[in-house]
Amino acid sequence: MRQRRTHGFFLLFLFYIYPLTMRGIMDRYRLERYPCARTPTSSLYLGTDLTTGERIAVKVVDGSTPSGRRRVQQTLHGIQMVSQVGRHTGIVGVRGAYEVDAKAYVVMDYMTGGSLLDYITRRGPLGEAVAAAVMSQLLVAVAHLHSFGVMHRDLKTENVLIRLPGDHWGPPTSVCICDFGFATSNIPNGECVGSPQYSAPEVAMVGIRKCKLAECDCTYDEKCDVWSLGVVAYAILSGVLPFDGSTPTEVFTNVLRHNIPFPRAAWQNVSEVAKDFVLFLMTPEPSKRPSALQSLEHPWLI
Repeated sequence: MRQRRTHGFFLLFLFYIYPLTMRGIMDRYRLERYPCARTPTSSLYLGTDLTTGERIAVKVVDGSTPSGRRRVQQTLHGIQMVSQVGRHTGIVGVRGAYEVDAKAYVVMDYMTGGSLLDYITRRGPLGEAVAAAVMSQLLVAVAHLHSFGVMHRDLKTENVLIRLPGDHWGPPTSVCICDFGFATSNIPNGECVGSPQYSAPEVAMVGIRKCKLAECDCTYDEKCDVWSLGVVAYAILSGVLPFDGSTPTEVFTNVLRHNIPFPRAAWQNVSEVAKDFVLFLMTPEPSKRPSALQSLEHPWLI
């Protein structure tokens, strides 16, 4: 990956974790009383920036438990990674971060449609024209990351946020990538992170060895993100994932078989050129897999 200098002014502004009181946060933002989404260690609230009047989203990560503290550290690491690449329309805008009483508060731009996974779960697969537009935006954003020497390592439909038209009934008008907790600017050595179903073969190999508690000095590079985007394309076109299993090891094994299925029930209305695009991004050999920029040249996107 090419290395570029980071935007220092942005890094200093953004990555400073302001030690505010809860009163201080409430003076700046008005949050809705109840979260719109929740996980075991975090909650997502919608709110309003009292200075600008703009709608915002605030992720609150509870660090009161050991697992929560790890999640706080992962979240703050993700903010640092975002700051390294500067602002980009395809990357979620982080407006500020605060730490109060062992909790991290991350203030982000509000994306009206939630996650891409939520959208296709509610409404089904995307039409090809919309799917191609979504993939073009994601590839441009990932190419931007890679130009700064940063790989995301957890690209999936859950980590893509969408903006909908004003009436919220039309298809997504824009998308952006979020959750940079596993992002890195270093070449991973024997480290398997992210979701198994979206893991590239070279990452799955690391995962299998880790599951077997075997030593592993395998490395991989930013091409793992391109494979993951291939899985995203597969999911938004068909509504299903290409690989699954009851355990991570089983999923990794299926990935390594390099047999990408196109069941008729899910793919009968999808064009051959769209399928070819999926296979193009999911080229098993990393050295033969296209870069994010090269992927934008595929006929399906042109």
